[in-house]
Amino acid sequence: MALSLFRGKRKEQVKETATPSSPDKILIEELCGNDKELCEASSILLLVNPELVVTNGVDSFAAKAQEHEMAKDFVSARIAYQVAGEIALFEGNLQKAQSLFKKAADVDPNYIFRKVFNYINKKENAERVLAVAQEFYSRMQKRTSKIEVS
Repeated sequence: MALSLFRGKRKEQVKETATPSSPDKILIEELCGNDKELCEASSILLLVNPELVVTNGVDSFAAKAQEHEMAKDFVSARIAYQVAGEIALFEGNLQKAQSLFKKAADVDPNYIFRKVFNYINKKENAERVLAVAQEFYSRMQKRTSKIEVS
């Protein structure tokens, strides 16, 4: 009997930790409204801490992706293409972002979120993701500057 009580509490704890709710995710949900596909794409494709990767630049990650692809390390190539696409999206370069996300989808067809790459390759969807990204980064910058001033 005591064992079954323990198991019940454990399941409740797992459920609570399985759905993290960060301020960034809440902001993305707010910006996307009721559009679940846009929210999923934005959650996956937006950089939460762009300063960590933007310094290397799009071309650096694209070159790394090509190296991984030539070495037949397709998962690493997909990751590098994805990061390069995320940086291009951060910079507002939609065509380059779409191109890099397409390469990421092509190089790793088994990626669980491949549908997100297909979603952003449609022009109207890409423009919507870019609009969310620009507002997201604008608000994040304001939030960061408020923290620095305090």
